[in-house]
Amino acid sequence: MSGSFDPNQQREFRCNHCSGRILVPISLPPTTGPCPHCSGTIVSPDFLKELSSPAVSFGSIPAPVAPPSAPASPPAVVAESPVAEQAASAPAPAEKAETVASAEVPNTGVASVSAPSKSRRSLIPALIVMMLLVLGAGSGVIYLFNNMGRNAGSLNLSNLPGPSKSGEDDYLRNGWRRDASTVLRSYVSGTSAEEKAPFVLGGDQVAEKLNEFYGGGRIDDADTPAEAFSVFDLSMEDRKRGLFMMIYDQPPQFEMREFFRPLASLDVQYGLVDADLLLSSVARASNFAMESVREHAFFKRTPEGLKLDWDMFAQTKYRTLRNFIEIPNSGSKGVFRVFVVEDVPDQGKSVAGIRTYRIADPANTSDSTRINVKIDSEAGRALSIINWRGNKDGQPQTRTATLELEWVGNDSPQLTVSRFICWEFLGLGGQDASVAKH
Repeated sequence: MSGSFDPNQQREFRCNHCSGRILVPISLPPTTGPCPHCSGTIVSPDFLKELSSPAVSFGSIPAPVAPPSAPASPPAVVAESPVAEQAASAPAPAEKAETVASAEVPNTGVASVSAPSKSRRSLIPALIVMMLLVLGAGSGVIYLFNNMGRNAGSLNLSNLPGPSKSGEDDYLRNGWRRDASTVLRSYVSGTSAEEKAPFVLGGDQVAEKLNEFYGGGRIDDADTPAEAFSVFDLSMEDRKRGLFMMIYDQPPQFEMREFFRPLASLDVQYGLVDADLLLSSVARASNFAMESVREHAFFKRTPEGLKLDWDMFAQTKYRTLRNFIEIPNSGSKGVFRVFVVEDVPDQGKSVAGIRTYRIADPANTSDSTRINVKIDSEAGRALSIINWRGNKDGQPQTRTATLELEWVGNDSPQLTVSRFICWEFLGLGGQDASVAKH
């Protein structure tokens, strides 16, 4: 093994059961143990053996040599051009003398015509035609140059053809991806609200919102680089409305050298005996995993090009919905883009005049909660179109909506829907009806 290496350097491999990502030091010998993701038995690779294997360069591989063969009849060779034909018919330098010496050419008294001579004669008309075309093009250029600026009239833009349907279809299928990546890179590289605002829906109006959210300090989005986002194709109907989407998805990360999980007995694994507090806390893989990050970047097509929807970007990245529902604070309000579906009441206790709904973050669906809504309230009437409990052949129906949530009460605050803003996400497919009236 040539060269040097760092024994603390880590290499990555995947579990052959669940494809989970596992990092181990290079110096770790092949070790059998449980997978930190699925607890299946795995064996770590022998990286030292791989590093000790000699490297093979492309320059050291000898070119294959075809064995000599003597066919009964020479194969037919079709020359694609006179040069290729000459190259194919010309013998190798080492074999030229032998070929000439051994070849017997009968003297028939008739001059033979070679294929290259025929090809040269066939090229003469084509060369003449090409020369005529070049002369004609040159004359046209000289004429245009001499008459440039004469008889110049006003340009009628109304007669210019608009974008072709095929070009628009190509943009909706693939063209938008380049523009979205450019906008996202420009937004992420900005370090202040003023630098990011030109790439966000709302422009100058959103700069104040960004300063308020980030506290007016330096904004660093390097933890979610634009290159790590992948394309998510919305339906063609949404793309025709000018809506596009990219996502960032980082699953929980593990490092095996930082922890060792004990194996539970078979009785515990099969549920015959409950694990004690120590085993249940130490053996839980989630206690040793970095939190997953799921982020949605929506783009909307505007006359100035694609713009990023910052509200959904910040809500999914910083999990603002989870922070809001986990910390009751009487009087606090917030506007959130959510999935909403009618749910069963808490502990199966239904109250007359009350419907229960479950809301969840679109990117992190585990960030969810139940909310009781009065049927005769404005929000209750708006949400009633997705009610399914008590309806014959009713099926749960999940829809996207934008809601204003509020904690109400002093002693034990209750989460309520203070205002139903619109179906779909505000600023993308939905509009605030109350603002539109004013």
